[in-house]
Amino acid sequence: MTDSQCTLVGARGDAGRPGPRLRSPICIVARFRDLALEDVEMLVAVGLDKERRIVSEHRLIGTATGVAAVPRELLGPVLAAGSVALIAVHNHPSGNPKPSRADLDFTRRLGAAAQVCGLALLDHVIVASGGWCSMRDAGWVRARARPAGSIMESWGWP
Repeated sequence: MTDSQCTLVGARGDAGRPGPRLRSPICIVARFRDLALEDVEMLVAVGLDKERRIVSEHRLIGTATGVAAVPRELLGPVLAAGSVALIAVHNHPSGNPKPSRADLDFTRRLGAAAQVCGLALLDHVIVASGGWCSMRDAGWVRARARPAGSIMESWGWP
């Protein structure tokens, strides 16, 4: 991984400046690898600016088997931070990174809600002790048509 792929510094930049620039799923995995060791599910909404830098992180904590969340709980903080794009990240304490039916359904609802709000859902990444899964790479998150020059066109994912 090179600096041109992602810059990993901290959750946010110094003095309120934007944080790391994220360009691929492996950058997300590297940034949130600590979630793989948690014994409860955690869901993180990562808000990004147009340069793909983290401008907000909002975490929801669940139980050993899930996180009860609705899209508005993630979209509100992301919108308040002035984000133009969103990446969802969560862990599976079981160690298996394969998305559940509930994960896929939630991702579909989150993507639809984000689109209504003018946000691009770039990916939903699951991290676990047994590996990780990018729902975009797996084909479960699809890019919607956007105007030329949008964040979707400059994103590292297909």
